[in-house]
Amino acid sequence: MTTIYIITNNAVLKNKIIYKKEMSEEQQRELQPLNLKGEKNSSALSKIEELKETKTIYTSNYISAISTAKYLSEELDLKINVDDRLNERKVGIVKENNEKFLKEMQEHDFDYKLHNGESLNQVADRMKQVIKEILREHQEETITIFTHDIALEALFSIWCEKGFNLENQLILNFKDDVIMDGAFHPIRIFVLEFDEMKLKNILWINKND
Repeated sequence: MTTIYIITNNAVLKNKIIYKKEMSEEQQRELQPLNLKGEKNSSALSKIEELKETKTIYTSNYISAISTAKYLSEELDLKINVDDRLNERKVGIVKENNEKFLKEMQEHDFDYKLHNGESLNQVADRMKQVIKEILREHQEETITIFTHDIALEALFSIWCEKGFNLENQLILNFKDDVIMDGAFHPIRIFVLEFDEMKLKNILWINKND
């Protein structure tokens, strides 16, 4: 059995950061740091006994993901492997559209995207590819991955049943268990269990936090 923990940390600094050089919105998202709550949540991860079984750590190239991973990395004396295929969905050129509108459109049409952006199906493809590579390289190990909510939503859609809640937000169910509920959570921890390359189970292990 290969065990993959997947963690998302949404407690990032909301205050506008002023950069001295011109930078795209996508680059600014990649550089967005954790806020104080995000740092505290990340530090607490290193004390979770199950995560101490981790042999390899992967993150996206977002500062928030690397900052979340650093505590577990230092606790276990493990290097951090950065893979931009674990990045959040590229928004693209928003213009008159806002990101809330984009999210709603994409949750109902996984092929929808803005100019220079990604569809959820495109995100699912790259996420699935990196998971396959991790499984091939780390059979019978425990791996921890730090990524982002929409990217993870795209990945889980491969295995989960889709539905919508009363607010018309996408929810995902695996074996009749709610895995993503459409609500905001500062931090989420999932465990995926694989028998060789076959997914056997997904559990949302801090659902009530």
